[in-house]
Amino acid sequence: MKFLAILALAAAAIAADANANTNNGAQAAPQAQAQAAAAAADSQGWYPPPPPPCRPGSYSCTTNNNGWRICDYSGHWVYGGACSPGTRCVFNYQNGSPYCLPY
Repeated sequence: MKFLAILALAAAAIAADANANTNNGAQAAPQAQAQAAAAAADSQGWYPPPPPPCRPGSYSCTTNNNGWRICDYSGHWVYGGACSPGTRCVFNYQNGSPYCLPY
């Protein structure tokens, strides 16, 4: 038991000496803790959320041009409507609106 107490005292003395030799001993522990937290976040694959796919209030034609879609308040496309048979969606870039025009 005495041997373990001596080992514990030796480890504490080495740690105290190492902290005293750093430029700012008081900042050594928080810096190490911050670095450990950053490393843990990287290892878990955390990344900031991606930007929304569209700007709310904008319009576009659907991918197959048989209708149009609207960007909702959360920044995601929602179905807006279908073009009538014999027409296809054409987007007017000058005014930002989709139109259903004959083939």
